[in-house]
Amino acid sequence: MKLKKKLALNYLAATLLALFFVGFAVIRGLQKLSITTIEQQLIDQSNLAEIYISQIHSLEGQEDPENLSSETANMVISKLGLIIGNVNIYDKSLKLQSSSKGDQGLMIEESVNEKVLKASLETGNYAYIIRGGKVYFASPITYEEANIGILEIISPMSLIGELITGVSRLMLVAAVVFTIIMTFLIIYIAGKITKPINKLAKAATKFAARDFTPVEIKGSDEISQLSESFNHMGVQLQDYIQRQKQFVANVSHELKTPLTAIKGYSEYLKDEVGDRHDLQKALYHLNNEATRLGKLVDEVLTLSRIDNSSVNYNFERINLSELVKEAIEKMQLRAEKYQIETRSEIHYDLYIKGDKEKLMQVFINLLDNAIKFSPAKSIVEITLDQEKHKAFLRIRDHGIGIPEEEASKVFERFYRAKNAEGVVGTGLGLSIAKHIVEAHEGGIELKPAKYGGTEAVINLPLVM
Repeated sequence: MKLKKKLALNYLAATLLALFFVGFAVIRGLQKLSITTIEQQLIDQSNLAEIYISQIHSLEGQEDPENLSSETANMVISKLGLIIGNVNIYDKSLKLQSSSKGDQGLMIEESVNEKVLKASLETGNYAYIIRGGKVYFASPITYEEANIGILEIISPMSLIGELITGVSRLMLVAAVVFTIIMTFLIIYIAGKITKPINKLAKAATKFAARDFTPVEIKGSDEISQLSESFNHMGVQLQDYIQRQKQFVANVSHELKTPLTAIKGYSEYLKDEVGDRHDLQKALYHLNNEATRLGKLVDEVLTLSRIDNSSVNYNFERINLSELVKEAIEKMQLRAEKYQIETRSEIHYDLYIKGDKEKLMQVFINLLDNAIKFSPAKSIVEITLDQEKHKAFLRIRDHGIGIPEEEASKVFERFYRAKNAEGVVGTGLGLSIAKHIVEAHEGGIELKPAKYGGTEAVINLPLVM
């Protein structure tokens, strides 16, 4: 079942359920209001009738003032029957004294209205019951604070029934009309809701086919926000695929260059070399190119191990100060080759828990980047100090720098800054460095230096 149909059916079911409960509540409320109105009307009528009966009883001068005579009852009934309708008057023994229907001198039988009469007589208050579409209402008749009889008023409920029936029919018609209108409205609303979702579904299909055309959904609701996130994801995917393509191109170039050199020098060695110097030069280049090739393969393998969570760390207590000094010493020849001066400020021993080999890889990578991106006869500054419970290593160059908006992206795989074109590299070194530092519960960042160049900052937790 399609989402549009599901939404429409659910909304329609909720609407019908709400209409049912509203209609039920209205009918029940109307019934209670009608009964309350009739009850109050009967109370008012009985109060007026009691006053009238008491006056007649007093004027008649009864021999037994505590009993209501049939003559008094007949006189009262002749008047009340015209005003109220169906009225009966009983004495204290529940003997019918007079009736608006003319049934006099008859003892009532055990029936619905007898229960009401007895209840009123026993409690000295009014009582009523609804049976067979009629209200049987009984109220005591008092004279000089003595109960002399019972007044019974029988009122039909037909008017209330007709009113409720009429209202029910009207509500049914209104409900049908409302349901029809709501059906069309719900279908329209469901269509409005599912239309952008369908757009996103089609866009997802296009994404699978590497068509990253943005989805245009206007508005400020959750679906439009989802479309913005979707479009952002498309841009990221497109960028990631582009970086993968660039990586393949870079790797191909990086592999081809040392392989070509190795092949060329190998063929050269096959021939007779002129002297020992030519042989040493060929071997030197063979070694350099093989080293470059090995480094590239190592980076790819390391990245693969990181993805598979199979990188093994040999954590031990190490002297970070000595490790940094060793890394600087290893890169000294490379710095001299590029005419770069290294200056370091490492004044005391700082100890951390880490993998010496992995951290050396990180330091070498950062120093190599600082040297590669620095102009000749410039300075690379290395400082190591302590702030609270962490060691901070800062490596600053005075090279081409890094744009602030790209500072966080350089740690993404295959990413290379725009101003780094022409510089040899695969875009994997910083990504690997970030994984290694985070495995040591530390942090790493690159940022533009204050007076030009780039500053790399690593923080690592200290141990005693």
